[in-house]
Formats: sequence, C-alpha cells, structure tokens
Amino acid sequence: MRLDPRHDTRFSKTRLRAAASAAVAVALGAAALTAMPSTASAAGDGLSVQYRTSATGATADQSEPWFKVKNTGSTTVQLANVKLRYYFKADSASASYRFACSWAVKGCANITGTFGTLANPTATADRYLEIGFTSGAGTLAPGADTSDMQLRFYQSTWQTLNQSDDYSFGASQTSYADWSKVTAQLSGTTLWGTAPAGNDPTNPPTDPPTDP
Repeated sequence: MRLDPRHDTRFSKTRLRAAASAAVAVALGAAALTAMPSTASAAGDGLSVQYRTSATGATADQSEPWFKVKNTGSTTVQLANVKLRYYFKADSASASYRFACSWAVKGCANITGTFGTLANPTATADRYLEIGFTSGAGTLAPGADTSDMQLRFYQSTWQTLNQSDDYSFGASQTSYADWSKVTAQLSGTTLWGTAPAGNDPTNPPTDPPTDP
C-alpha cells in the first residue's frame, strides 16, 4: 500500500517540529546548568559581626567599638570587599569625628574608617562610621574570622561623647558576642545586621562616607 504524499509531508513536518522542540529544551537545560555556579557562589556568601566595647560609660572621651568579622559562608571572602557600619547620634550638628585603630591582628594599616551622614536620621542615629579593609588585609576562608580589631573614634575637639543614645552602642557588651546593630556588606550586599529604620545600606539612602 502506498501512502498519500501529502500525508508524508505532514508527518515529516511533525517530526521536524518535535526535533526542534527537543533541541530548544536541551539548549535551555544547558543554559540553566551554566548559570548554576554563579547562583551557588552567591548563595554561599555569609558574614557575621561580633562586637564588644572597652568604654562602657554613658559618656566617654572616645567611643571604642571593637569587632571580629567571621566568614559564615562556604566561599572565601576578600576583605577588601567587606564594609561594616556602626551607627551613632552626633553630639551636635557641627560635630566632626576622627577614627583610630589601637590594635588589630590584621594590622591597623589595613583597616580604614570614614564617617557618613544618614539621609533618614532617627532618634538614635544620624551618622555612621564605616570600616573597610585594604587588599593587605587578605582573605577569610570559610569559618575564619579577623580576630581582634580594637577601634575607636572621638570628636575632633576631644569634647566628651554621649554614647547612651547611639544606635550601635551596647554598654553591657564587655566580651565579644554577635551584634546585629552593626551592618556588614560584601560587595555592596548586606549580609549581616539591621540598620536604623529607613537607612538600609543596600539601597543607599545615605550620603557617601566623608573623611574624618
């Protein structure tokens, strides 16, 4: 028995359409597999911040926020891509501040500190101290931390600071513990902490940091 040639043509076209659909599915699957490493890498990022202070008084000559930054993720972190923010209330609108590092396992020369003004001030914060790292600080392997970073800041006039109304200050934090009132970013993405309301550093409603 001979098949109608027109039936052969329709059958061939159906097979071609099926083959084309299969090829598209394979290509999409390959593209998804190609994208997986990037997604997995982003999902593997994690940071935590521990805080303590050696200046526990409501007032002090200088504020002394000490930190340890830990890599809680599964990928190695370049410290040069990490930024911390400590939020505080300025003692006056005209007050200016200076940053200093007393001692750090990573080396004070590898730690930077700049000040910025919040665009959405709250009752406990209108400024922030942003801590960064130079390339000399190196990397953090998964599970590793920076160890001790003994930092401080003070008014440029050396007038007494009022810490009691500072968002990130914790008078009872005399030993290192996780502290969510300090934020940590990796390459611009916030991975730790809660900023004062309306001042998430991921959606910059804040002014750029200014030099002390």
